[in-house]
Amino acid sequence: MDQPTIFVNIASYRDSECQWTVKDLFDKALHPERIFVGICWQFVPGEDDDCFEVETRPEQCRITEVHAKDSKGACWARHQTQKLWRGEDYTFQIDSHMRFAENWDQVLLDMLGECPSDQPVLSTYPISYEPPDKLGNDGIITIHAKYFDGHGILMFGSNAVAPVEPPDTPRSSAFCAAGMVFANSRIIKEVPYDPFIYFQGEEISLAARLYTHGWDIFIPNRVVAYHDYTKRPARARHWEDQLDWGKLNNQSMARVRHLLGMESSTDPGVIQDIDIYGLGSIRSLDDYQIFSKVNFAQKTIDGKFSVQSAEAATAKEQRAKVFTAIWEQNGWNCKETRSGHGAAMAQTQTIRKRLPAVFKANGIKILGDAGCGELNWIKTITDDLQLYLGFDIVDGLVQQLHTDFADRTNHFFSRLDIVNQQLPECDAILCRDCLTHLTFEDVRSALQRFVDSGSRYLIATTHPEGTNTDIKTGGWYPMNLEAEPFSLGAPAKLISEDLQGSKKSLGIWDLKKLSL
Repeated sequence: MDQPTIFVNIASYRDSECQWTVKDLFDKALHPERIFVGICWQFVPGEDDDCFEVETRPEQCRITEVHAKDSKGACWARHQTQKLWRGEDYTFQIDSHMRFAENWDQVLLDMLGECPSDQPVLSTYPISYEPPDKLGNDGIITIHAKYFDGHGILMFGSNAVAPVEPPDTPRSSAFCAAGMVFANSRIIKEVPYDPFIYFQGEEISLAARLYTHGWDIFIPNRVVAYHDYTKRPARARHWEDQLDWGKLNNQSMARVRHLLGMESSTDPGVIQDIDIYGLGSIRSLDDYQIFSKVNFAQKTIDGKFSVQSAEAATAKEQRAKVFTAIWEQNGWNCKETRSGHGAAMAQTQTIRKRLPAVFKANGIKILGDAGCGELNWIKTITDDLQLYLGFDIVDGLVQQLHTDFADRTNHFFSRLDIVNQQLPECDAILCRDCLTHLTFEDVRSALQRFVDSGSRYLIATTHPEGTNTDIKTGGWYPMNLEAEPFSLGAPAKLISEDLQGSKKSLGIWDLKKLSL
């Protein structure tokens, strides 16, 4: 074959879009005959038949089939796809829900040749599209370090600009996006994908490994791909199906911290094959920290403390102390539940009747409960959810919940400070009678964490027509989320709690439309 060959590796988890991704991949290539695709199909036979309605160039596709129950996460699946490589000259790692620009194959090769490096890697977050083929506006997307989350994992942000004239050549970057990586296929041998990273920390660990192995990351200066960022209910996610995802994720995050010198682990489950999937020896971790302006041990970005700075950690400890004391001493003085009178059965009669219909109408199968308390009332309506994820800052309470609800296999609990720790992606985040006990600053921070989670909806307590008053942590006032300083705007739906003498309601907002 005269043309250089390209191996495209795709990890697909129960995703009906993957078949259309493959079709578009071949349709838009300048030389489709040089494209070879490797897919790790993770699916449930009989349930996911809609994923296999269209077959494109099967002679150029290699498939590994895995029952969804046997999958160990995104990075594990990407590792399986690399095993399908058969010596093609270049490799293009993508997600399973993407579309492509015309002649994308030649554009990628041209851009890679323009990079001022002997070992270049092209990587960025693709422009968005909405299925089936509504492409977003073209632009150049750059990735930057945003903050360290509560587990010490560096989180990325991105900026998209549409310059009148794009840069002449791809620009150097310290960071990469796992859903779009293009390089010479030597990268598969030199920096094989780490199957022991679950999800969180995938991109920062990959970037550090690439750099220390002597590879240089560049931001493409032309658009070649588009990504579906919408939350289609039909697209199941790995952690919706796997009961042990929490263990895998905790081990994975400990592995990332070990890899980046934030802590040292001797746990065999954490450091398994770390010599194979660790840092390189061409450049050091210190070199990468200087280049990226990130200090992992100190959790600083460009010399400044991230969200999890010492000051933020102290504030977190104080919040935990306040709410722990309230719970331990029954500070709300409620005989029915230490979560307070607002969590009593009498006061939740209306919402217990109405919320199940809201869940059904909006496809809410995974509910994150921010400030869950003792589950006094909500436990009556959570059995039909696929997953109920309860989060609370009080450690003793969370431990009690693990015991009290051990028989509910769809219930999971974590100690989490909603002010500065991001929740996982859920269909909806419920935050009832929680924000109203926080300072203005803490509320704004919590709302930003909700948006950053990628969840679809926020269901939160609000008092329409009320005026907000700043308080000390642990106080209370009738919060109005539509009013300043929060100004969320009118909710898409308002559910009155029908309490005498009160306008207390649950508002439902589309998190994708919130501008904070």
